[in-house]
Order: sequence, then structure tokens, then C-alpha cells
Amino acid sequence: MATRRPGPIGWLFIAAIALILVGVARTADLGGGDGDRRVALWGDSLAWEAQNAFRSTVQAAGGETMVHTYGGTAPCDWLADIRKQSRRWRPDVAVLAFSGNTGSPCMEGRELADAYREDITAAVARLTRAGAHVLLVEAPPRTDQPVDAEGRTELDRVWHEIAADLPDTAVIPAGRAVTTADGRWTATLPGAAAAPGGPGGAVTVRSPDGVHLCPVQVAPMTQCPVSSPGANRYGRAMADAAVTALGPAPSTGPPASAGGS
Repeated sequence: MATRRPGPIGWLFIAAIALILVGVARTADLGGGDGDRRVALWGDSLAWEAQNAFRSTVQAAGGETMVHTYGGTAPCDWLADIRKQSRRWRPDVAVLAFSGNTGSPCMEGRELADAYREDITAAVARLTRAGAHVLLVEAPPRTDQPVDAEGRTELDRVWHEIAADLPDTAVIPAGRAVTTADGRWTATLPGAAAAPGGPGGAVTVRSPDGVHLCPVQVAPMTQCPVSSPGANRYGRAMADAAVTALGPAPSTGPPASAGGS
């Protein structure tokens, strides 16, 4: 998520992304659904962490999922895959969840906001031409990332500009599932069982690194070894918006009886 340039180890990590993306793009993560309620997710490490909650929530609503996410990636890493999948898999809803990586070769020499605006605009145009409704995700900020009076980061504002200009596109504030009410970074939030505003019951929703969602420090692209409330909340927030965009599932049960008892 961070916009800082990686060090030597980071560059080795980024160099492996191109090879990994080839495998990811060839093996769509599909599951559930009847083939006509398709939801695709493209994103970076935060989306990767949240993918299980995203997938299970969409599938529980009768949707089919395709999840293409990887840490350190930017929108430009996925443009070829988005073009391909818009033709082949043809998602009904496409969720784009990127938070500001700049280490990819396709980002070399480009300014963050301008590059993301250009690439996300191209992705949205391609997906909507193919019939998809696109959801752009407001990602949760990192500890050192400022937000404005509306709780939005610089990229959040870019997403709103794109959605205002292009059809069949909306912005979803999924990042608010793991921030304070005004959109700012927080390490903990009340647990699901805690009364609103009540004491105790806090759960950890962000990583000690100030960027990610696993409540304990882990190496990049490593499955969280403990329950991750932040990843679960973020994934469900994205999925709930996607399910809403899909609309009600077709009824498959018998017609209701006209009689009563």
C-alpha cells in the first residue's frame, strides 16, 4: 500500500510479481454461483488479505467469484488481465481495490495520482463497455497517510472524480470498515459483540506495520496465522457492496401459496 520506493529486498520481491501474475491470471479463483452473477476482484495486498471474506460473502449470496490480487501491485499490472477477463469471463460487477503502490516497472517515472487516474480510467472503460458495473474501493489509510475533512485520501478523491465522469461506476467506502468514523487510521475498533460506544470488546483491525490488516506482524504475502478482524471486515464491506450491485438473486423456489392456515 505504501508509496515509498522499496529497498533492495523489496525490489527482488517486486521483480517476482510479473512471474506470479502470469500464474494468477491463468488460474481464475472461481467458485459458487450459477454463471450469471459474476463478481471479479482486482487489487493489491489489502485486497489479497481480505479475499477469503470477500469470496465467501459473495458466494453466500449466490454469486460466482474471480479474485486476482497480489501484494505490491498497481492498476497498471492488471490492465492486460482486465482486458482479457472482460472478454472471457465477463463479470457483472468488477471491484477494483488499490491503495497506492509505486514499485512496479509500469509505474516507473510516473506520478502516483496521475498514473492511477489514467490506468483506472482505462480499466473502468474496458469493463463497462463489456457490461460490468464497476466499484472503486476507498482503501483504509496507513498511519502516515493524511485524509481530508471527508475522511478521504488523495486516491479516494481520484476515484470519486472517475466515478463522476464515467457511467456504471461507483465508489464504495469499504475502508471505513477498519477506520474511525471520520476515516482515520486506528489500530483497534469495538468487536462485533460490543455495544456501540460501550467499554471493552476491542479487536485489532490493523497490522503493527501501520499498513496491512493482520493483527500480528508477518512477512509480505504470508497468510495471517491468527484471526484477522480487519481483513474480514474489509472483505465483507467490499463484497456487500458488490452483492448490492448485483441485485436480488433470481427466485428458484416454488411460487408462494395463495392460501393461508
